[in-house]
Amino acid sequence: MSRSESPLKKRRRRAIIAFELIRLDRTATEPLHEQLYRQIRDELKSGAFTDGSSRLPSSRALAVDLGISRLTVNLALSKLHAEGYLRSKARSGTFVAHPLPEAFLTADRFATERIRRDGLKAHRPSQYRPHISGRVRAIPDQRVGKQFDLGALDAGVGVSLVPGLPAVDEFPIDIWERLRAQMLAQKGTHLLRHASSRGDAELRKAVATYLCDFRGARCHPDQILIVGGMQQAMLISAMALLDQGEPVWIEDPGFHQARRVFILAGARVVPKPLDQEGIVIARSAREKQPKIIHVTPSHQYPLGMTMSFARRTALLDFARAHHAFVFEDDFYAEFRFTGPPLPCLQGIDNFGRVIYAGTMSKILYPSLRLGYVVAPEALIDPLVKIRSTMDQHSSAIDQATLARFITEGFFLSHIKRMRRIYAERREAFIKQFQELLGDRFTLQVPAGGLNMVAWLKREENFPAISRVTLEIGVKPSPLSFYCIRATPKPAFVFGFAGWTPAQIRESLVKLASSLQRAGIR
Repeated sequence: MSRSESPLKKRRRRAIIAFELIRLDRTATEPLHEQLYRQIRDELKSGAFTDGSSRLPSSRALAVDLGISRLTVNLALSKLHAEGYLRSKARSGTFVAHPLPEAFLTADRFATERIRRDGLKAHRPSQYRPHISGRVRAIPDQRVGKQFDLGALDAGVGVSLVPGLPAVDEFPIDIWERLRAQMLAQKGTHLLRHASSRGDAELRKAVATYLCDFRGARCHPDQILIVGGMQQAMLISAMALLDQGEPVWIEDPGFHQARRVFILAGARVVPKPLDQEGIVIARSAREKQPKIIHVTPSHQYPLGMTMSFARRTALLDFARAHHAFVFEDDFYAEFRFTGPPLPCLQGIDNFGRVIYAGTMSKILYPSLRLGYVVAPEALIDPLVKIRSTMDQHSSAIDQATLARFITEGFFLSHIKRMRRIYAERREAFIKQFQELLGDRFTLQVPAGGLNMVAWLKREENFPAISRVTLEIGVKPSPLSFYCIRATPKPAFVFGFAGWTPAQIRESLVKLASSLQRAGIR
């Protein structure tokens, strides 16, 4: 090396990384400083350095060599510093940290190999079959493996017409994200800490106001518990009120997730038949009194009838006389298309026998996982105690955003807008279904809700139609899926809310043509 060689060139020759191999793409969407950070990080992770060979060139030298600004280099190096890849020495420069962060994040490879080689010769986990509790084995759910990836509705991709899927494509994401950013800016790290097990105070106040104004409820914020959806509301209520083997009445046919939840809670599920007014509440002399009666009075799922006022009062009288609680699942209450809705059961209950619950899954979007329980005051603390033990609370950020979404009027505006959209899709479904499939099915049109039951005109065609629907990916649910003891005539439950009129027609044309090709009349 020449004695006249500059100190800058000397430092470059001692560089620990071949910076000439770094390639920065100025046309990429990834910022230059992120590209530089990533490539230096990968070089550091793959190298081995000693104290004498761990010094990095200066930011000025790197900027000159790479043809980028010094600010870009400093941004990349700052991130590497923050993550523990680099360390600085006063008046000496920047060096590779030892050990690198991966040393604290990655399991010891040699120890892992030694354990596998020496310690597990007589034990093969893949052959071990653990004992699964009777509680889990009793859950009526046959899904396994990747079948759970499709979610509770088994919807998959495409226009499947499965019931229960809302129009998530119409959710105002821009408004929601703006409110979310406002709440984070306003409350900052407070929203990142543990939150109240009862739920965000502003959200409970907003929900109470909405329910009293529009659902005819009679409640105050301290009666409300924010939960992670309807199933958690049912599970918490069951755990608070039921001992092992005590009876719960549910509608038959009815909401399949209710059956699963109450079985998980250790209840003895007692299916009750339905008539045109709702659940039949007669009890034989030998039958044990129920501790909980689960009902969907606003829109019985899946048949769609609305519980009559006379049946509602009779149910409340029965619950009071037999010391039972009515769990009111206010399913699809917001989406009624014929006449005004009846007030919720909780609003006409004068004896504190109703646990009222609702969810944002169908109103906003399913993955939000926020719902609420309105309970008699004596039940609130036990419910909160269970929630606190179970998972403490729902996302504080989502709760604060939802509270602002409600109080600024976006929630009510969204419901009104979605009711109009669903009404259009409902009319399109009815018209196209009658036109294309009316010769094979009798369509039962309810006053509200986002699903309809189609009864087969030729019952013997049920197995063949079931095969066709599975083959083409149009997947209405067989009505029998929701039954325990009930044996209704063959029918399918169709959803329509999650698809545009054009998509609905396309799917029904596909089903009708497939049935015709299969020779199913």
